[in-house]
Amino acid sequence: MTRRWISLSLSTNRPAAVGLRLSCVLICALLFGCAETVKTFYPPKAIIHPEFDKRYTIWDGERVEVNWTPSLRVEASKYLAGNDRVLLANSIHQIGLRHEYKIAGKGTPLVVYTKNPEQTPEERHYPTSGITLGITAVKEARPGQVPLLKLYDSFDPVVVRSAAGPDPIAANYTATLAVLYSHARKVAGSSFASFIRPDDPRFATGVYLIHPYDPNKIPILFIHGLLGTPLSWQNLTNDLCSDPKVLEHYQPWFFLYPTGQPVLESAAQLREDLQATQHLFDPSGSAIASHHVVVVAHSMGGLLAHTLVSDSGDALWNVFATKPLNSLKLPADVKDLILRYFFFRHQPSIDRVIFLSVPHRGSVLASGIVGSIGNRIIQPSKAPTRVLKELAAQYPGLLDPYYARVNATGGPTSLVSIAPNPLLNGLVNLPIKVPFHSIIGHLGPIEGPGSTDGLVEYYSSHLEGAESEKIVPAGHYLMAHPETVAEIKRILEENIARGRRSFKRAATLASKTDFESNQRAIPR
Repeated sequence: MTRRWISLSLSTNRPAAVGLRLSCVLICALLFGCAETVKTFYPPKAIIHPEFDKRYTIWDGERVEVNWTPSLRVEASKYLAGNDRVLLANSIHQIGLRHEYKIAGKGTPLVVYTKNPEQTPEERHYPTSGITLGITAVKEARPGQVPLLKLYDSFDPVVVRSAAGPDPIAANYTATLAVLYSHARKVAGSSFASFIRPDDPRFATGVYLIHPYDPNKIPILFIHGLLGTPLSWQNLTNDLCSDPKVLEHYQPWFFLYPTGQPVLESAAQLREDLQATQHLFDPSGSAIASHHVVVVAHSMGGLLAHTLVSDSGDALWNVFATKPLNSLKLPADVKDLILRYFFFRHQPSIDRVIFLSVPHRGSVLASGIVGSIGNRIIQPSKAPTRVLKELAAQYPGLLDPYYARVNATGGPTSLVSIAPNPLLNGLVNLPIKVPFHSIIGHLGPIEGPGSTDGLVEYYSSHLEGAESEKIVPAGHYLMAHPETVAEIKRILEENIARGRRSFKRAATLASKTDFESNQRAIPR
């Protein structure tokens, strides 16, 4: 009887049932696209207890003298000294990352994990789940003296370049990332809560680094999409951070934001947080490499990225409202919010953007029944909701009809932002000031015009003027597809080739300064 009743209910209320099913499919697809939590396993003997902050320690049962090489910069060295756990990297087994990368050579790869004390402004830009270092310990015999134990940062260019030489230094890149991600379960689990309650995210919005800041390396800023977190990039990061050509020149940065917010609110936070992070780690602006950022953005994150590399003028405001902003008398805080959201200039520190499955013209799945049901579970952000209400109340007829309806139905959300709408039409027409690339997925036999990745149509992802457009036989979550990885590596190598002269000059100057600072921090 129960089964018959359910069947009758679905048949007599088909539109609602279809909408509910589609909403469930959408949410499940989005959650499926979020990264799985990495798990690590290791035997008790994988945990060792050297005293790296002392001049001498015991290594393999022998007294050795500790030597911190210049590859260990000051920002990393303090966590090496105050670690919570040291693990033998090659004894760690992981589930969750598709590939494992290590370099055979001299020395013993280690993973050093320490809790994030979050005492300094810099530490607030490292994962709250902990700081993980990849270290290689190389013991060198010294006739008539205590052996020397040299400690190298496995991610430093010195170690990376050694892999191509006759005397490589051993490294295990995947083990380091696996330990980092295995401690980040709460971050992975926070995406849905931040989606439905964007004003109350479990983790602070901002730019995060997973390795200690390196002034010689170019940031790759990863911007996740709807219901994502930085862990959405974990397999791609593993593939990139194990490639010597990439690792020698780049460092991964990540922007975390609550994805239930309207796009323009998240985009304003991105612009402000990126500038603040750059100023924090490089207050003098002398680290030239850090001001040649490459952005890699997926899905809705690409809409945020577009605002980093374009000038709005009054184009977005004009499709949103029928009167010039300077003709309106508004409370100061409301006007400030409008200026933050609608008016921006491109950031000169961005050199290049790679768009992955971005709905530049919106996604039809975010509108209609699916969007309607999805918007019911999102609690709209208070600040942009107040802007809408204030404008509608003081100036009836001011808002574009689309946003007048949004105001009447509760307020703006991310789903409202990525449904086809006038603001997206305005944003997609803003010229992009830097070289950019598109990587677009397709399902089924159709490729190019008329195709879809399951969530976004090709016509929405395609942008004229791209330096390259790569069509990948994959769905919307194509970040770790082999063809995607290969294309991103190609673009990153091309980016280095074009700017090699200035980057080398920057690296030489920064290395000298950092070496001198590091020598003062080495334990004696």
